[in-house]
Amino acid sequence: MIYKNTTPEYFLMVARERNITRAAEKLFITQPSLSQHIAKLERSLGCQLFDRSKIPLELTSAGKIYYHYLESCHYLDEKLKAELNNEKLQQLNIGIGTWRGSLLMPAILPGFLKDHPAVKVNLLEFPVSELPVLLEDNRIDFAVMNAMISQLPQEIIAETIKEERVLLILAKDHPLCRVFLQEQEKGEPLDLHLLEQESFVNLGQQQTVGKFINNYLMKQKLSFSRKLTTTNNATLLRLIANGLGFGFMIEAGLQDPATERLEFFDLKAPELMLPLTLLTKENVYLSPAARDLLQAIREYYQ
Repeated sequence: MIYKNTTPEYFLMVARERNITRAAEKLFITQPSLSQHIAKLERSLGCQLFDRSKIPLELTSAGKIYYHYLESCHYLDEKLKAELNNEKLQQLNIGIGTWRGSLLMPAILPGFLKDHPAVKVNLLEFPVSELPVLLEDNRIDFAVMNAMISQLPQEIIAETIKEERVLLILAKDHPLCRVFLQEQEKGEPLDLHLLEQESFVNLGQQQTVGKFINNYLMKQKLSFSRKLTTTNNATLLRLIANGLGFGFMIEAGLQDPATERLEFFDLKAPELMLPLTLLTKENVYLSPAARDLLQAIREYYQ
């Protein structure tokens, strides 16, 4: 594999140190020798890998592609060793938001682990905005998240497994809850302008759903003077259940125990449908266990 070749290892050290002299010291070779190795590598690839006009050194566009390729090769080597060595547990790293992880994984992991007893599953539960970065850096095998597909990095593959509705949430004892239920029974559209004097509990802009909702409300020319922001879906539900205003939630939130005190309204707006996606990285090997777990997630949502 190319990764095992000496020259790419030299390239990786320069890319990490961003300085020829420091990289040479760590590789225990002379600076001129290292420079010759890099120049030879660039000639063999037919492109410049470093922008030498910048201090510290910066990777060119071609250099970034080559860097990610070599990192992927190293990742594949480690995955292959784990697959071939039956004495060691295979590891599966899954990126998922904390809230969705708490709803999804207890439902599917028991059956999966029963069928795959030699697999060690690591759940990396992060804010969804960080999951594509973890995937790019080869720290996870795949991610499960709501995603604005057009905003994902080019090397990430997004498979939509469900179009999830974004629902309006009110506490059942909120005065406007009865008004909206009556409008809903009559088949009339809900007058969201009635909410403008209420507290709006929303997810932060770093959350896909929070950004999605803010865009929708701006298009509807709705504004709210009283706002409360959280990054935690469970917190949002409980704040609303305790009378602190209204908010919006992906329909998966209907599984949360806090929903007993809440009413959910489907505004039946096409622009309030957000894709639930499985994210994988282009040209990266997925083990049979990873593919089986991906299939279990597809079946769960279908």
